Amino acid sequence: MMLVLIGIGFSIGNHFGGKFADLSVDKTLIGFLVLLITLMLIFPILAQSQLGAAIGLVIWGAAAFAIVPPLQMRVMSVAHEAYGLASSVNIGAFNLGNAIGAVAGGAVLSFGLNYVAVSMIGAILASIGLLLVFVQMKLASKPDSPLQQCPQA
Repeated sequence: MMLVLIGIGFSIGNHFGGKFADLSVDKTLIGFLVLLITLMLIFPILAQSQLGAAIGLVIWGAAAFAIVPPLQMRVMSVAHEAYGLASSVNIGAFNLGNAIGAVAGGAVLSFGLNYVAVSMIGAILASIGLLLVFVQMKLASKPDSPLQQCPQA
């Protein structure tokens, strides 16, 4: 049942991530990454009950997949004529992120820490992603940046 709930969250996030990314790629990334970080920090509290865990998983799924459309828009904005290649590399990057998350979570557990620490590592990794969004925003503000083609406002 929990997997169904997280899948529902994925669908919700993908829908709203696309809608908000049409308005502003940067604000969508920032907003949903902040939501994801916050959720990972409070998830150990939510997970103390089945209802809390269920609600947390739906929100987590939504926040995690809401960042996909703006990231895809960002990649397509700099792809020029190589849309297929850029899209393939983008999906490869998502899979690399999945692998990094799995390795980090597994390492935390291998070191004897509990599942709360896994959530904290997730928050740290999402925070690094948020930091990279701010770096990208700074780079995109340069007049000759190809990233200026994405909706920024």
